[in-house]
Amino acid sequence: MNRRAIGKSDLPRLLGLWCDCFSEKEEAAKLFFERNLSDTHGYLAEENGAPIAAVYLVGCTLCGKPAHYLCGAATRREYRGRGVMTALIDFALRDAQRRGDCYSVLLPASEGLYRFYGRMGYVPCGAVCRKTMTTDGGKPVDRAGEPDWEALQQRCHKDKSLLWNKNYIRFAAAYYACYGVTVLQNAHVFALLEQNGAAADVFYAVYDSIEELKYTLSAAGVRRFTLTGCAEAPLFSGCEVQRCGMAKSLQSGCELPGRVFIGLTMN
Repeated sequence: MNRRAIGKSDLPRLLGLWCDCFSEKEEAAKLFFERNLSDTHGYLAEENGAPIAAVYLVGCTLCGKPAHYLCGAATRREYRGRGVMTALIDFALRDAQRRGDCYSVLLPASEGLYRFYGRMGYVPCGAVCRKTMTTDGGKPVDRAGEPDWEALQQRCHKDKSLLWNKNYIRFAAAYYACYGVTVLQNAHVFALLEQNGAAADVFYAVYDSIEELKYTLSAAGVRRFTLTGCAEAPLFSGCEVQRCGMAKSLQSGCELPGRVFIGLTMN
């Protein structure tokens, strides 16, 4: 069995592996490979020249230091339970460590995967809070232009959050739109929400102020919404903290921050 970094010639076969392993729309999966790999390091395990497993590390920052979000860990069914993915992730993390990444962060999809990654040294320090509000009281301001992605993320999610570059955020918006998610965006707000009439689940948002977010949602017909956000943000003071993700330090001297907020993930 061979393990290596992926190349462009591998992409068609890796798309097939992704779609075979996940309940994913093909158009959404294609977006990942077409628009996101410039900021992503991918790795595959192959046998007799055929890919049997793959994993991807999407670049970001945490606490001002280089980090990545580990996702798309896929193994062909007939090779599962043989340690293939454990060995491939170890290979990928050693490469990330050599590049200088300080943290590896991920969001397990099940309790079993929390245990799997725990055996690999990941700690369940990811956290979110949720708060239900109404949209009354928003005030209109000039909305022309594209958001300042970095400033909005830092304002809303503080230092203990993954900070994404604009390419990944734009990809995430297009990805979620494939699943019918509403994307609201202007110079002061970026929000992803699942809307049900006048109510909405805002599962990711960055904004200049909560009043501006409320006004933007109100203009979209939302009257009541539940907002998911960083447990460290003052807005969520007193709210219940829910476990949401794991992290692992890759460099000596880089201690894990408490209550890491991942934010933008994929299905």
